[in-house]
Amino acid sequence: MKVLGIISEYNPLHSGHIHHIRASVEKTGATHTVCVMSGNFVQRGEPSIVDKWSRTKMALHAGIDLVLELPVVFACASAELFAYGAVRTLHNTGVVDFLSFGSEQGELGSLWRIASVLHDEPFEYRELLKKYLNEGLSFPISREKALHSILRELPGNIMSHSNNILAVEYLKALKRLKSSIQPVTIKRMGASYLSTEILSSFSSATAIRQFLKNQGAVTDPVLSGNLPDFTIDLLDNEIKNHRGPVFADAFSEIILHKLRTIRPYMLRQVPDVTEGLENRLISCAIKSGTLSELINKVSTSRYPSTRVRRIAFNLLWGITKDDLRKFLRDETCGYLRVLGFNSKGRELLSRIQKESRLPLIVKVANYRNQLSGLSRAMFEYDLKATDSYVLAFADPGQRAGEQDFTTPIIKID
Repeated sequence: MKVLGIISEYNPLHSGHIHHIRASVEKTGATHTVCVMSGNFVQRGEPSIVDKWSRTKMALHAGIDLVLELPVVFACASAELFAYGAVRTLHNTGVVDFLSFGSEQGELGSLWRIASVLHDEPFEYRELLKKYLNEGLSFPISREKALHSILRELPGNIMSHSNNILAVEYLKALKRLKSSIQPVTIKRMGASYLSTEILSSFSSATAIRQFLKNQGAVTDPVLSGNLPDFTIDLLDNEIKNHRGPVFADAFSEIILHKLRTIRPYMLRQVPDVTEGLENRLISCAIKSGTLSELINKVSTSRYPSTRVRRIAFNLLWGITKDDLRKFLRDETCGYLRVLGFNSKGRELLSRIQKESRLPLIVKVANYRNQLSGLSRAMFEYDLKATDSYVLAFADPGQRAGEQDFTTPIIKID
């Protein structure tokens, strides 16, 4: 058994993801695939366009054998924490041989060199970074200039591309965990991650979501070259059942309410809130009528919109900096939450049960018996996130709480 690990959001799963899965299997010779996938909220600080169970079905139809949920405390976090939480999950299965990820670079050499410097933080790098920051440059620009000063012949702007940044963070996490998992990278196909232009094929997930947000139909022929038929069918089914598409502004009222009523000292406890940002958030919430308006008012070059969005959504489940620090500090903290599997995934589960370093959560109703302490606290944030997410459904009859307990694991044979 050769096991390939993939870190994903599949928001939604498109033709570029199909290419990545197939190319990764071919490159590694893998016999089984496991992906760790963001749940109902994703790394950029947004709700997923449809829920985690629909996206699990997409993954299984695309060739993934086992889908595990990335805990929301990592899923809706900085690139560094997202990557570390996901790699730690795969590492702790005890069965993964390869980790494959997309990158604009398409080769590991330069990415490994950068990851080594950022992981080890040698004196020269720290001094250069401090120098550029003191000159008033932003952190990303200061980091890029420091790296180019130390590492000769790096490709230009290598750290200005979203997938390269995540790739470096995955490599850093492998080094931090001293993991035996072998990294593999596949060159990203098509539009850039943040592109909003719909192409004939290989459009970004961002562009596809924007098309649907602008009232485009999921059955529109323009999407047929970008989405496999099963993704179109699953999206269409969720839309017809008034369970999607879900967008951030659906949470405007609850988030603005929280910001207008929270005490500044409590807001300071939310991850990513620093340097008096709590006062700016509260002040702008008073003047805003939607979440989009709030984000536009708060965001600056110092406070990017993704960071502001993550803060807003972390308010929904109440994660604190102190809890997040504890989850990170204790490497035994965690669990493997199963969202879905096929027949080969069942084989993976059997092996994971023998070799995993963490509890395997197959039946959510049993989590209190399987988890305690920090692991239970982390899992309960996932439950709160789902209870928040379903409030965005257009049909009030679909908004019942505790859907983690009532929705069965997805099984495809």
